[in-house]
Parts: sequence; C-alpha cells; structure tokens
Amino acid sequence: MHARHARVATTQNRTQKVKDKRLTSLKVAVFCADSLDLASRRRLVSHMCRMLFCGLAALLWATGLRAQPVPARDLWEFPLGAIFEPPALASEPGAGLWNPATASVPAGERFRLGLASLTTGNAQGVDGQLLSVGWRRASGTTLGLSLGRAAVGGLVRTDSDPQSIGNIPYTSTLFSLTATRELVPHLTAGVAMRWRNGRADQLSRHAVAADFGAVLHDLPWRNARVALSSFLWRPGREIEDRPTVIAAGDIRVFGRSPTRETRLGYSTTAVNRGAREHGLFIAGRFERVEARAAYVRSAAGTVSDQRLRTGLALYYARYAVGLAREEGIAGLGAVYQFTLSSLIK
Repeated sequence: MHARHARVATTQNRTQKVKDKRLTSLKVAVFCADSLDLASRRRLVSHMCRMLFCGLAALLWATGLRAQPVPARDLWEFPLGAIFEPPALASEPGAGLWNPATASVPAGERFRLGLASLTTGNAQGVDGQLLSVGWRRASGTTLGLSLGRAAVGGLVRTDSDPQSIGNIPYTSTLFSLTATRELVPHLTAGVAMRWRNGRADQLSRHAVAADFGAVLHDLPWRNARVALSSFLWRPGREIEDRPTVIAAGDIRVFGRSPTRETRLGYSTTAVNRGAREHGLFIAGRFERVEARAAYVRSAAGTVSDQRLRTGLALYYARYAVGLAREEGIAGLGAVYQFTLSSLIK
C-alpha cells in the first residue's frame, strides 16, 4: 500500500514538473514575442505578404502555361491610353498598362485615379475603356489596380440570307495588379501580374501573364528619360500570345521645368510575329496646357503605313484632361482617345 502511494506521488511530481516546464516555455515565448519591436513585426508581416503574393503568382502563372491561346489578342494592339503619349512613357491614365513602371504615384501624393476611353470609326467598330487606381505607401512603393476592356461592335450573325439573326461577341478584358518603386535615384522599376480573358463568338478562354518595366528619368543630360517594358509576356507561349516589347526615350530641348518645356523623343513597339511601329514625337507644355504630336511608321509583313498622332492636355488644380487623335490606317477612319486623371493627397 505504501509503495503504491509512493509511486502515485512520484508520478504526480513528474507530471507537475512537466507542466511547470511547459508553462515556463510558454512564458518565455510570450516574452520573446512581446519583446519584438514594431519595426520587426512589420518586417515579418511584409515578408509573409511577399511570400503569399509570390506563391499566388507562381500558381496562377503555372495555370496559365497550360492554357490554350486566348482569342481577341489583336484588340490589345490598339494604343488604349497611349495615343497622347508613347506607350513606354504613358503616365497620364496612371494605370501602367503598357509599362508597369509608369504607374508610380509622385512623392508627396497618396492616390492617383485615372480613366481612358478609345473609339474608332464605324469601319473598325473598336472601342475600349480603362480604369485604374494607384496607392503610394509610406515606404515609397506604389500598388495599383487597373481594369481594361476592348471590343468590336457591329459583328452580326447571318444564316442563309443577309438578314441578321444576332450579334457575334468579340471582346477582351485585362485585369492588372502592379507594384512600382524607385530602386535607386533616377531608376524606377515595376512589375505587373495580368489576367486576360478573350471571347470570340462561343469560344472564351483566359490566361495569366507577367510583365516587367523600367524607366530611367531625370538624368543629368537634358533631363533625359529612357523606358523599356514587356506586355502580355507568358513564358513558353510567345507564338500564341505574341508578347510586345516597348521602348521609348526623350530629352528636354527647351525649358528648365516640367511645366515649361519642350521635349523631343523616339518610340518603338514590336509585337512578336505581328506589327512593328516606330517614330518621332514632340511635346510642349506651358503651365496648364500641353500639346503633343508624333509621326508613326508601322509595318506588318509586307504592308507598311505612316500616320500622325496629335493631342492636347489641360492641367487644372489636381486634374489632367487629355484628348488625342490618330489618323486611320488605309482609310479606315481615325482613332480618338479621352483621358482623365487626378492626384489625391
């Protein structure tokens, strides 16, 4: 009897010691967690968010690699939001659609809201819309969201006679998530994850792409700028998706400030197995008014063409409003664009 009580007492003592050790370990862990300063906690949360974003991007990208070609890719050869400015440097809509690095919100500002609308003549029947929002964090990184849509109207379905029996949808939607930051003085880089859906009649497919862009800006010689970016790049699907390489550069030829200057530059755009265009552009701004013009030469296979782009922008308070026009190709009618953007502190 005494031996049994002794064993029970010994077991209880051991159990109590284990509980005391666990309680001590828990207290130490709580103390260590409490001892982390706010900066360490923020770094930990930021690291976890980056891991989550990268994991999600890798999953979506891997899914996109297995997808079939997406219809209506040719709709994204229209310069939505980039008639007034060369695509690689187009910052007015604030979307970073053609170059993620241009989505950066200026220092001292908090948000940028933007929209763009494009329409063509009846011969082409194309219209497009673009909405965007950008948020500059205290760290200097700009996070942005944009939604673009392009469609061809007037496609009718017929049977045995010319009488219409319905419309044929031909549309594409592009959703982009961007992150932009100035890495070193004069160099801003950006990355974009894109989800694209295309529909041609009854066929509807989607794919995920990733794009990278950079802008060298405010360089010592004549305030020069140089920009380079990809558009709709999906590794292993270069033939089906026909990604685009976009580049541009300009210098200040007259003036000493961004609100009173004249700039001259060169822009080029090359679609894989598609059209290539290049040309000179000039821009002049005096206080609240800015005018632009560009002479563009394009070639697709053995067919070449040249056309003129012109535009006018007005700056008032914290708003920028722009109107631009591009001459039509082969008499198909002009392309018109409207842009509106606003900065919010």
